[in-house]
Amino acid sequence: MSSESVGRILKEVKRLSAAEQRELREALALNRVPLRAYNIHDRERAWVEIHRDEYLNDWVAIDGDTLIAHGPNAREVYLAAREAGVEVPYVEHLRPQDELPFGGW
Repeated sequence: MSSESVGRILKEVKRLSAAEQRELREALALNRVPLRAYNIHDRERAWVEIHRDEYLNDWVAIDGDTLIAHGPNAREVYLAAREAGVEVPYVEHLRPQDELPFGGW
């Protein structure tokens, strides 16, 4: 929902009487949807472990257990996932599992 839509809704709510606003608050409280728990990307990480070798050295964008985009450029992969409708894509660069990180000298 855009901030413009929210602004219009809030403007309409302010026009309600005190009793109507109270009724609205009560209705919203009864129908409150709990916030999603912090997403630790379990499904995405499981997908990476299963498919790592297929996409070695590529950047991948994953939503749940679905590959959305992949390629050599992180920004392009991220933007492709956004264009596909994924609000916050999980993006990772897939490297061989046994590769040690370089720590420098």
